Amino acid sequence: MKKLYLLIGLVSLSSVQLNAQTPVATPTSKLIFDQSGGSLSEITAYVYKYYPDGNTVGLPLTGVCTGTISPFTCSTVFPTFSNGNHTLTLTSTNAAGESVKSVPFAFVYGGVPLSPVNIRIG
Repeated sequence: MKKLYLLIGLVSLSSVQLNAQTPVATPTSKLIFDQSGGSLSEITAYVYKYYPDGNTVGLPLTGVCTGTISPFTCSTVFPTFSNGNHTLTLTSTNAAGESVKSVPFAFVYGGVPLSPVNIRIG
C-alpha cells in the first residue's frame, strides 16, 4: 500500500513541474548556475560552454563564480538567441576533460523587437 501512495505522489509532482511557467530571458538577463568543486579557485579555472537548442558544438561562456562552500554560484551575461522557445545545456571542463551536459534548461527568449520599417506618409 505504501508503494502505491509513493507512486501517486511522484506522478502528481511530475505533472506540477510540467505545468510550471517557462522562464523568459532578455538581452539584459543573467544566466546563473551552481557548480560543485573542491574550492572557488578550482571551479574558477574551469572552462564553461553552453550548447544551444541541442547543438553538438559548445560555445564558451565567461562569467564570475562566488561563494565560500560548494556548490558555488556562477553567473554570466545570458547568451543572445532569436525570439522564441529555446533550450540550453551547460558543461564544465578542466585538465581531465569535459563534464557530461547538464539537464536541458527550457526558456523563452524575448529580445528587443525589430525596428519599424517601410516608414511613409499616407
